[in-house]
Amino acid sequence: MRVPSIGLPLDERRIVREGYRLAERMLRDYVDPPGPFAVIGATLANCRQMLRGFYQVIARG
Repeated sequence: MRVPSIGLPLDERRIVREGYRLAERMLRDYVDPPGPFAVIGATLANCRQMLRGFYQVIARG
């Protein structure tokens, strides 16, 4: 008669649990680098602000 498996043994479950904790600590402060659209958008926003500043200086006289 076969006995059904109850999953991993306790020591293996502890190893897996510690691996998850380690991965969470390593990835806690990770931020994806900005993609190309975000970089282009930020560049365009900076250009817009510069042009707006130039326009205001010219408009003042």
